[in-house]
Amino acid sequence: MVSGRKYCQNYLIKRQNRRVSNWEDAKFQCERKGMSLVKIDNMEEDAFLRSFLERENPGFNADGWFIGGKYSNGRWTWSDGSPMVYQNFPGSNRFNARAQEVTNYAFIMKRGYQWGYVSPFGTQRMGYICESTRC
Repeated sequence: MVSGRKYCQNYLIKRQNRRVSNWEDAKFQCERKGMSLVKIDNMEEDAFLRSFLERENPGFNADGWFIGGKYSNGRWTWSDGSPMVYQNFPGSNRFNARAQEVTNYAFIMKRGYQWGYVSPFGTQRMGYICESTRC
């Protein structure tokens, strides 16, 4: 576990473990701590998290870290239900109109700290990043 602070945000980066096997588990674990999966609102916060992860890298054998983004019903939202205005997926993250029944979850990849997404049935080993915005 690694924690950090940027302005009013407190971040908690957890490495992969047996109790967290999917995005919903990660969301629940953050909520148990009075936090939420990280919601990245802008390029500055994204750059801060990338440099923080690069410096601390608590991933060990994980493939990356879940963040709060969820794709469902044809759109990306954050775990609090707000629209995902800022996105930093490489290339196009547009899905085929026929694939709107699909659910995917956002994460930051360990290699290169790029954004990616996985299905609920993925076999990736993930940690997760929680945040609290209490000042």
